[in-house]
Amino acid sequence: MKRVTIYSILFLIGISFLVTIFGCGGKEKSQNETAVGNWMQMRNRAYILLITNPKGEWNSSVRIADVTSKIVKAKGTAKGTWHIENGQMIFTVAESNVEEIWEPTATTFFDIVELNDTTMQLREESGHIVVWKKTKAKKKAEVEVDLAPIVPMGPVAVNLNKNRSNDKDRYLCLNMNLVFKELMPDQEIPLIHPKAHEAAIIFLSSLVFNDVKDFEDLKKQSKKLVDVLNPYMEGFIKEITIEHVIVATEIDKVEEFLIEHTLTEEAVPEEGEKEEGK
Repeated sequence: MKRVTIYSILFLIGISFLVTIFGCGGKEKSQNETAVGNWMQMRNRAYILLITNPKGEWNSSVRIADVTSKIVKAKGTAKGTWHIENGQMIFTVAESNVEEIWEPTATTFFDIVELNDTTMQLREESGHIVVWKKTKAKKKAEVEVDLAPIVPMGPVAVNLNKNRSNDKDRYLCLNMNLVFKELMPDQEIPLIHPKAHEAAIIFLSSLVFNDVKDFEDLKKQSKKLVDVLNPYMEGFIKEITIEHVIVATEIDKVEEFLIEHTLTEEAVPEEGEKEEGK
């Protein structure tokens, strides 16, 4: 009886020892590791997407909703380097065409107020606290280089037209790809003409809700869009495929869609993934 009791005590001690080892063995993330990812900040009508990677590089895109048309469109981009030192997050701007957000060639020091897996609060030198929220990282769509290439056009968001003035606002949000006609082996993939994107916005914003209320209706409109865009693309477009689509009634949903589907220059590694060579 005593022997059984002794074995039971030893067994419980062993279990407690293992729990202690595994409970304390998890490596806590450093601030540098926690700061890597996709972050979003709202500022008036503009929202700013910030992507920080493990190499100490960052890039940012700024989008803004127009007051009159409510079309959410790109405002500009910036990029540079970042690092954390002595409780501060330091950004150096290498290139920027949004000077009011990222001043070119500037180096800015932020005191870290809070930094975790969902929130990053940084205090500016003026004392103002900037709050960033982490968003899900999206990998950049790859361009297929073959005889019938598919080129991503990227996310587009427009305010749909109304049948009556008192109809509620609806926003059509699309993530589209251009499928080109078969090319010769030595023929270069045509670039998307700058006016093609503008023509797409004008066409889509002329539609009403009944034109896009279901996917079959949307497919019919995508065929018409091919005819609209082909004059700018020398007739190369075979069809337009739609990867994701929503019809939203709130501008917040539009912003979330654009953030989620905005293409980034470099995919942020998912948690647990390792870079090549490491």
